[in-house]
Amino acid sequence: MPPCFFLQFSGIPGTSFIGRGLQRQSMKQSTRAAVLAAPRHFDLVDRPAPVAAAGEAIVRISSTAVCHTDLSIFTGDHPGVRYPVVLGHESTGIVESVGEGASGVKAGQHVIINPIISCGHCDSCKRGEQQLCRNAGLFGREVEGSMCEYVHLPTRYLHTLPDSMSLADATLIETLATVRHAQNRLGIKAGESVVVLGQGTTGLLHTRLAVIAGATVIAISRTKWKLDMATRMGAQHALDISAEKAVDEVLRLTGGSGADIVIDTAGGAATLMASIEMLRPGGRLSPYAVSHECCSQFTTFPLYFKEISIIGSRALNPTDMAPAIELVANGQIDVAGFVSATYPLSRAADAFDEYERNPGKVLRIVIDSTAN
Repeated sequence: MPPCFFLQFSGIPGTSFIGRGLQRQSMKQSTRAAVLAAPRHFDLVDRPAPVAAAGEAIVRISSTAVCHTDLSIFTGDHPGVRYPVVLGHESTGIVESVGEGASGVKAGQHVIINPIISCGHCDSCKRGEQQLCRNAGLFGREVEGSMCEYVHLPTRYLHTLPDSMSLADATLIETLATVRHAQNRLGIKAGESVVVLGQGTTGLLHTRLAVIAGATVIAISRTKWKLDMATRMGAQHALDISAEKAVDEVLRLTGGSGADIVIDTAGGAATLMASIEMLRPGGRLSPYAVSHECCSQFTTFPLYFKEISIIGSRALNPTDMAPAIELVANGQIDVAGFVSATYPLSRAADAFDEYERNPGKVLRIVIDSTAN
């Protein structure tokens, strides 16, 4: 990450990591944080509670969902991560206080955090594409995250939630916003056929959002209970089959034409090649899952011959958050049932151990910063 990032965001928690800078202090009692000192090694540490600077808010963290990005940082497989680091970017909490000149939120409000920390002055930010910021960082990776009791950050990163909404369930809204961002770029139309490869958290949300758009959804997974959830979310077809073996079935279900859209939430070389085979001529592919695996079999010939469009998406834009909150608030997307287990902050290591050992049984594990 360029040095200008850390200079630009010196007022955001974590831009000077533990041991790399001074921590602002307050008169409050010390606050706890689960610090990943090295891969697979958490330390629970006490440190001074933060103070809100001008334009900032203090948020008392309630819930943090653990996703695959967090797991890859925990195991040491995520490239470029500097340890020690405080993880956590899918997080909700309650505004404790606000600093001078802060706007948009007030003490006592329930909020969700937009974790895409942008510089605000590069060409991408000036175009309103903060997710493509040249100097961007992720809350919980380049910037200290929410696996702690309190954070301070500018109020522009906070989005209010209805008080009636479960703060644990609401952690899924950040993921939903990234799904919405990807589908907006795809431009799904009513009546189109959409294949969703993988029915983990993101796959299920893609399935539901495509159903809401009026698409005919073919959900693919090797896990029956996830396919059952996909069916409850409105998928018209649920296939217990590998992506490679699903090509013929997708062609059959689409009358031999192929799918209008394939969304790959599994990732990897095999699913990329299968996705291309499933698409009709002129189809669109969203390689939604982040994968660093090289695909030695890939050629550009299918892009030419079938005029396939590969449409990338990166995280979320701030404008995706309010519509995602509304989709949950009005009941169009039910996020209840996604949280597989909850752990207190003091047992963060156990939470990550369970996620790593039982990926087929877990959708989201939540860290509860308020529990003992």
